[in-house]
Amino acid sequence: MKEKRNKTDRATSGAEKKRSSPVVRGIKKTFSTIGKVLATCFFIMVITGCIVGTVLAVNVLDYVDRDSNIDLRELQLNYTTILYATDSETGETYELQRLQSADNSIWVDIEQIPEYMQKAAIAAEDARFMEHEGVDWKRTLGAFVNMFVKIYPTKQGGSTITQQLVKNVTGDDAVRVDRKVREIFTALNLEKEYSKQEILEAYLNVIPLGNGVKGVQAAANLYFGKDVSELSLAECASIIAITQYPELRNPFNNPEENKVRQEYILDEMLELGSITQAEHDAAVAEELNFLKEEYIEERSEVQSYFVDYVIDEVINDLMEQKGYEEPYATQQLYTGGYRIYTTIDESIQKSVEESYLDESTFPEVRNPEPPQSSFTIIDYNGAIKALVGGRGEKTGARVLNRCTGITRSNGSTMKPISVYGLAIENNLVTWSTMIDATRHTYTEYDNWNPVNYDNYYGGEDGYVTTAEAIRRSTNTAAVYVCNQLGPRTCFDFLKNKLDMYSLVDSRGENGKIYTDITLSAMSLGSLTDGISPLELAGAYQIYGNGGLFTPTHSYTKVLDSEGNVVLENKETPTRVLSEETAVIVNKMMQGVVTGANGTGYNARLDGVTVAGKTGTTTDDKDQWFVGLTPEYVGVVWMGYDIQQEIHYSVYPPPIVWKNVMSKIYENRSSGSFQESTKVVAREFCTVSGDIATENCPSTETGYYKASNIPGTCIEHLTAQEDDNIDENGINQETGQPWWKVD
Repeated sequence: MKEKRNKTDRATSGAEKKRSSPVVRGIKKTFSTIGKVLATCFFIMVITGCIVGTVLAVNVLDYVDRDSNIDLRELQLNYTTILYATDSETGETYELQRLQSADNSIWVDIEQIPEYMQKAAIAAEDARFMEHEGVDWKRTLGAFVNMFVKIYPTKQGGSTITQQLVKNVTGDDAVRVDRKVREIFTALNLEKEYSKQEILEAYLNVIPLGNGVKGVQAAANLYFGKDVSELSLAECASIIAITQYPELRNPFNNPEENKVRQEYILDEMLELGSITQAEHDAAVAEELNFLKEEYIEERSEVQSYFVDYVIDEVINDLMEQKGYEEPYATQQLYTGGYRIYTTIDESIQKSVEESYLDESTFPEVRNPEPPQSSFTIIDYNGAIKALVGGRGEKTGARVLNRCTGITRSNGSTMKPISVYGLAIENNLVTWSTMIDATRHTYTEYDNWNPVNYDNYYGGEDGYVTTAEAIRRSTNTAAVYVCNQLGPRTCFDFLKNKLDMYSLVDSRGENGKIYTDITLSAMSLGSLTDGISPLELAGAYQIYGNGGLFTPTHSYTKVLDSEGNVVLENKETPTRVLSEETAVIVNKMMQGVVTGANGTGYNARLDGVTVAGKTGTTTDDKDQWFVGLTPEYVGVVWMGYDIQQEIHYSVYPPPIVWKNVMSKIYENRSSGSFQESTKVVAREFCTVSGDIATENCPSTETGYYKASNIPGTCIEHLTAQEDDNIDENGINQETGQPWWKVD
């Protein structure tokens, strides 16, 4: 039996071998290989999945454990800076201009944001905002499924308000899984650290709302010209309607699209119970008035020379006082949310701008091209009221400002501030002191021999009074007095007391020493580098306020977004000359405008007292007029950017000054210049310069410090009286002035 079974097994085995053809064997082998490959792939996928899962888990745990790196309390520092002005009539402060950075945004606290706006945002973007903890898992899952199975008719977003805040703050909007994971866990952490109100406040302040604005306050200002707190329900919903697609739903460009989305949001608010049916219907029916025309006009408007200078001054002060580097100071100015309170009088600024656009303001010259010009106005506290840095239309922001951005020699406008004020202060001269006006050669200054433009050297006797020297702008007299004072004394007064920082003490260059401590520089304004018109205006303030000096400034204070003082100009005025000296020099300069042979006679204004001084440099390359009214110092400069001689029939600057200032005084009254009880008026002899008697052949009125009145004229005594009259005109026998002797 055993043998039989073996035979049977062998027969069966042989039959099987006979049935297993090569094809069958090939198929089996193929399936076997496929199975091995699939198994291998499966295990590779499992292993890879484990690795990816592990890495993801590590990152997730990292984000779960990590504190949020977003500080909502710091967000409001990156916002638009606003400049303010003060109405000269009412004293009220108002918004002058906003400094536009890449993002125009203004932080506003949640208490100032209408509930309508808050509820509109929730209805439109995140209906379960108040319930979830940063992530709406239902919406997130729905958005994920909708990517593969269209359960919603449109693409659905799963981001909550908190997640959108994260994206807006970080700027990270890449379409990647890892970015979404970061967003989710950052949102979860934010909700742990901040309240719903804080998150909603931040969100409403950072959302992009078209036309370069971020946040609901800037949007309310732009689209409706209102503070956000003043917006209606319809206006709130209209602004929130912009959020998803700022370009598509831009109210200026696509008001119809904006309206469609606005009504959808109102419907959602009604469904959520945020508003009543009546409120809904009224909002849908309300007509929206967008300020597109005002926006276009504002965008096309070029900021003024004054605003240019405020920017420069604040940046410079941030660098000097806070130690900031220039790039950081500039960034802070434009994005720090500063509130800058300026000194501008906008009505004056606009008036000067209009004058400088009008060619009739400027007398004709005989040059092929007209000269450039600038006009600077300050008050007697150093506050800048207007700056116009060039003729014609201003073409851009922070272009060349010839009020502050150039320095030129100032000619004879130097004389009152460097020479005559100090000479009167130190009792070196009085109103009627006879000054040698003849030509002298100053050997210590390379045999310099100054001349007078009108070839007048004091008439037959070669002398002029101090008042006449100022009125006629007599160079030789100014040089003579400056030489007595000493150029160093004059230089130190200008540099240290009047803040004329452009003056050069001593500078070596190309083997040569340059300095402004010279007779020509201090008496005639022949300077190494020159000074700016603003510096000159600042120096002349002392002759309209009784001898006080305050540095010129374009702002009073700068606050940060939280109201803290960043910068402040609160210098107390410094006395640099006595009150009586300042009043006397002022009266002398009035003679420049009203007196005989006065060089500034073309600057006279109807109904306004004017004191002034002209100034011209060698070959008429730079021309100046400084005019003082009881309220302002105004400085005109005329010249070419690339210097050349100005050819004219009538000296232009006083005419320009009058044309500009007469328009300013059309709508405002003028007061009187400051007087002093320490200044007395006396008649003086025009021959001797001493106090006149009845025998003096010619007299004029002069003004003197009560402590320094000249003696009585003895030049016109009779022969029989000479023996009894001393040098002061006092009769030695009676003790009375000689003319009272019987």
